[in-house]
Amino acid sequence: MKTADVIVVGAGAAGGWAAKELSERGLVVTVLDAGPLDPTPDGTGLSRRPIQSHCYACTEADAHLFVDDLDNPYEVAPGTSFSWLRGRQVGGRLLTWGLTSPRMEDDEFKAASVDGVGEDWPISAADLAPAYARVEEFLDVRRAPLNEPERRLAEVVEARWPTRRVEASPKACREPLRPLEAALATGRVTLRAETIAERLLVGAGGDRVTGVAMVDRRTGTRDELQARAVVLCASALESTRLLLNWAGDHHPDGLANSSGALGRYLMDHTSGVYFEGRVPHGAESTAASPSEGGILAGFRNVTESVDGFHRGYEVEFQALPGAPRRRRLRRDTRETFWMSAFGEMLPDPENRVEIDPARTDAWGIPTLRIDARHSENERAMARDQVATLREMLDAAGFEITGAQTELAPLGMAAHEMGTARMGADPATSVLNPWNQTWDVPNLLVTDAASFTSSGYRNPTLTIMALTVRACTHLADLLEGGEP
Repeated sequence: MKTADVIVVGAGAAGGWAAKELSERGLVVTVLDAGPLDPTPDGTGLSRRPIQSHCYACTEADAHLFVDDLDNPYEVAPGTSFSWLRGRQVGGRLLTWGLTSPRMEDDEFKAASVDGVGEDWPISAADLAPAYARVEEFLDVRRAPLNEPERRLAEVVEARWPTRRVEASPKACREPLRPLEAALATGRVTLRAETIAERLLVGAGGDRVTGVAMVDRRTGTRDELQARAVVLCASALESTRLLLNWAGDHHPDGLANSSGALGRYLMDHTSGVYFEGRVPHGAESTAASPSEGGILAGFRNVTESVDGFHRGYEVEFQALPGAPRRRRLRRDTRETFWMSAFGEMLPDPENRVEIDPARTDAWGIPTLRIDARHSENERAMARDQVATLREMLDAAGFEITGAQTELAPLGMAAHEMGTARMGADPATSVLNPWNQTWDVPNLLVTDAASFTSSGYRNPTLTIMALTVRACTHLADLLEGGEP
């Protein structure tokens, strides 16, 4: 195919849903993905993955689900660090996703109205609710009951702190690549695996994209594909890299960057605070349990005002037989548990990515330079996480045998967000409330690059819902002869 109605770049959490929603509306779609359709071990293991191996999930057995760092380099600013954890294959990081699927709420979308930090999202939880429901139904998102030790923790916490609510963790129970499979089943989708999007093609007036220039990952052959619209779903930093790698008369600082916001406001969830140990005597489950663990969300600076930092964090925990997920404890008949925290990182325009013109990847495409730091707000939040998690575990009689109390380096949550944010004002944002770039309305970005703020809940379900909402709108526009 040399033409399509829509080109979707990336076949992960956003790309699969974009292909599904657009093709089911009768549009012809081509999906480009930089990695293979069926990733298999390549024999190099961790030897070519010095950065990816920072992730506990990147083992010798699963290294092929993470990018080759030598072929896909990037730079960091002096005095900073950022572990950019990536998966280049059809499905992207869905193949290593833990399936946790909470909705973001207005305590995240509209937090700036409460504390005056940053900007509100240009949409609300109600605006996204129909798309959330569509995704949840298709992926069968549900909550397994808490098991006995988890219920004990929940009862103690809610009795002692009425401002806190403990819930079973929502999990997707169907195959996460199901949306892409549904898209391919329409017969209107062409999937081009191992095809790297090199740059976007732009019309003479600079106000429309006309297609994508691409490179075959294996042969280096270059080609172009034309389309009426392009949807970027390549992951936050890869989508922004594509936009920054374009410069011309109409867009001298990167495509769709009249605001100057492109590449700025990089965020990642805070992570690293972690406890493990054994559940109380008498609280063990009496039988095998299907529990997927529990969460506490929306308490710090939502139902409980605290001094010292803005925004809040989510606590995840699970009681399970045998060894906890990270290391084996000494022999004991009691069940073990783990508890960890993910916190909101404030948007800061100085946390940014930009093109490093002196370095290219294995295909000659300029790479990114990342310049980002945790602020004192994130460090203060991490200290509060340590004290709060320990206090709850002690109150419930859980025995702590291991802990991590330091904030993990940026990138380790693997939840990078921002750099092409949505907004209500084209002077301060890259995207409008429908994920269209203000400057080029037939170019959309629906992955986590679009996030106005990070919130603290897992972003995957929100990425999917944003994509459903945006592509429904795009299909309406294309049917009417726009954009």
